[in-house]
Amino acid sequence: MLNAKDVKTVEDARRIVDERNLSHVKVGLFDIDGIMRGKYMSKEKFFSSLESGFAFCDVVLGWDSKDQLYDNGKVTGWETGYPDAPVRILPETCRDIVDEPGQLIFISEFVDEAEKVCPRGTLRKVIEKGKAMGFDAFAALEYEFFMFDETPDSIREKGFRNLKPITPDSFGYSVIRNSVHSELYQKIMGMSELMDFPIEGLHTETGPGVLEAALAVDDATKAADKAALFKTFMKVLAQRNNMMATFMAKWSGDCPGQSGHIHLSLKNSSDGSSAFYDANNKHNISKIQRHFIA
Repeated sequence: MLNAKDVKTVEDARRIVDERNLSHVKVGLFDIDGIMRGKYMSKEKFFSSLESGFAFCDVVLGWDSKDQLYDNGKVTGWETGYPDAPVRILPETCRDIVDEPGQLIFISEFVDEAEKVCPRGTLRKVIEKGKAMGFDAFAALEYEFFMFDETPDSIREKGFRNLKPITPDSFGYSVIRNSVHSELYQKIMGMSELMDFPIEGLHTETGPGVLEAALAVDDATKAADKAALFKTFMKVLAQRNNMMATFMAKWSGDCPGQSGHIHLSLKNSSDGSSAFYDANNKHNISKIQRHFIA
């Protein structure tokens, strides 16, 4: 049996769907704000789309997280009627899905005109620019997020105020709290391994109900996919356990802010050595790193 992590080609994607006897698979792509949108797709439609792509309404490139339309769009808008845009499926992004035994998800991306503003397409342009300069980009993302003993209904009943965090007060790096809530931590770590966005470190941060997850380093494209998937399915896991997670920078004036750290590094394409390291310079910072920081 083929493992999801081993899927690399169209043929592999067909094979794993057949081996699992799936009638449908999940396909997702990222909207203008990096939020994952998608749907279940029939096996027949999926197989056809692996070869020729499929169409997805480009309104997701012209609205916000609450489906409210932006009024300054140029790629799509009322003047275009929000038509369908071509999309390609990326077989190598195949993953198992937490709490959906046997089910698979594949990442897709916009092509042609819509690719100009597709988050994945924008990242690719930057990476290709770096490659032309002789560099390979690597990244790792680190998220701080609040966890609440709330549901989508309860927070609306409260008007999004006076929310109850899963733990009171501040207790960063607490072994007591990660032991008391070990079932939650184990579920988060299990999800990260299953869905291939492994966590390097997971702990409480300063603030009521705050957790921090540092994802492992990978090449920049894969790191971005993993970061977006982690945010998406961390919210899924929370809601399936009668909790909610928010990655907002500042959800309340009464609580500490939280952040998402993007760790970046460059390697020389010629030999794989670090472009940021120079043993002969102060702090071992190379000239390239000095320019990068600037």
